Amino acid sequence: MSSTKLTLSIPIMNQLHDCKGILGQLKSVTSEETEWMIVDNGSTDPVEKFLNKHVKPKRMNYLRNDQNVGLVKTYQQMYENCDTELIAFLHNDVFVYEKDWDQRIIQKFKEMPDLGAVGFFGAQGVGPLGERIQDVERPGQMAGWSNMLEAEVHGMRLHEEFKPAAVFDGFAIIVRMEVLKNAGGIDQRYHYHHLYDRELGLMTLAQGYKNIVLNIPCHHWSGMTANRPEYQKWIDKKVQKDGYKGDSWTHDENSRLFNEKWKDFLPIYIENDFSFRTGQQEPWNFKGDLITKGGKHVACSNSNA
Repeated sequence: MSSTKLTLSIPIMNQLHDCKGILGQLKSVTSEETEWMIVDNGSTDPVEKFLNKHVKPKRMNYLRNDQNVGLVKTYQQMYENCDTELIAFLHNDVFVYEKDWDQRIIQKFKEMPDLGAVGFFGAQGVGPLGERIQDVERPGQMAGWSNMLEAEVHGMRLHEEFKPAAVFDGFAIIVRMEVLKNAGGIDQRYHYHHLYDRELGLMTLAQGYKNIVLNIPCHHWSGMTANRPEYQKWIDKKVQKDGYKGDSWTHDENSRLFNEKWKDFLPIYIENDFSFRTGQQEPWNFKGDLITKGGKHVACSNSNA
């Protein structure tokens, strides 16, 4: 395990002007040993030229699609083209403020052989529709732990090194490739965007691995691509459902699929000692560790193995 490697995978669809500073900042804090994978989803901006001329990672795999294929298919493409033991799925609007953050994550996977995934933002529980569940410090707080610049706005600040997690926010998830290989990657029944991050968290738990949210200092711009008119026009055209905006339909349909797939095991909550909560706690009736006993078949249902 001393030679464990990580691939930093980032999807891009235009917005190069806004991405430049983020990509340069990531280069300055990421160790040279980490390989970069960029998936360019049909950009008209000169993304490859900028990367080769100005960012210049020591190792980079640049993949280009003729058109945007959505995050779910993009992440599957990243998985299929990764040949390192770990893969970091990072949105193109994430700032990381720790030098050699990737090496600290690699070390954590070495220390915890049963660690399946690490996130920069995570919650200890999840409900049947993907709802984040979290014991909070005061009424009204949002569910989740992070060390984002504005952590208190989005949940609670993580002062400890890590907390157990059930699920993550998709802006930053690092996964052991063995977990993805066991499952054949990400379930391709999900549409374009949304809920894939919850899927990744449950995929690892169902295979008997642990998840943690690590106190990596970071900032998530949030929606730099998804909130742009260019993307909204694209998703509306792709979905074409009467009475629905494309992004809303995608969220609702993926929530329905998530519920259909995982309802027998949810809700779950991972305590601070990695045990699973059981019993009624309004409004939730927690299922304990049922997911570790019967969920592996569900998690690996899209594998050809």
